[in-house]
Amino acid sequence: MADKFGHQFTTEDRLPRVGRRGEEAWRNNLDSLYHLLKREGLMMPSSRGDEWRISPQGSMFSACQMDPVDERDLLADFSPKDASEYVARVTGRELTKKREHEDLLRSYGQEMASMCWRPSTKVHPRDLELVRGAQTWLVEVKVVYRGNGTEAARAALAQLLEYRHFFYSEGVKPGMVALFSEEIGGAHISLLSDLGIRVVWKTQTGWGGERGAYSGGLVP
Repeated sequence: MADKFGHQFTTEDRLPRVGRRGEEAWRNNLDSLYHLLKREGLMMPSSRGDEWRISPQGSMFSACQMDPVDERDLLADFSPKDASEYVARVTGRELTKKREHEDLLRSYGQEMASMCWRPSTKVHPRDLELVRGAQTWLVEVKVVYRGNGTEAARAALAQLLEYRHFFYSEGVKPGMVALFSEEIGGAHISLLSDLGIRVVWKTQTGWGGERGAYSGGLVP
């Protein structure tokens, strides 16, 4: 770390950390980060003097290989009689989503992985799950077409509530995130936020989000 990034260290990075026998702050911060990643299963355990190694889970996590997903709706004339019928039919359908959707999903997943979240698209037909420690968030991705924030917000709301109801047990319901390709307007952001849904969107320079998304660590 010192060889590669030492030229970027600040004076504060070089200051000795109190109670750490003169250890520079950057070393102490790095050690803390390693222990966090080890608890998350992303780094292998080690003894003093050993090299730090990424775990198999961490390798998959950092690569962020996400399976393509698709948007053809094969649920026409489908009125399930119970939850088991719904899950069987929806899980079995084939989806192919547009390139914009895939790019947005991949970009967000990679950014969240760098923040120690574990992104997974192995949750078909749901778009994405984010897991970090005991926290789980269900993410629905929507591309806003022709600036129609109303349509995108309605679709995200419906799918988040539907998927959370059918795919999760009582008592283990995840948080909900609506991810958009652009800002959908203050009225719809407020609506989703009031319903407990965190809202994140792509900007020209990065990412934006409402207050709850920032406080939850869901905005890269």
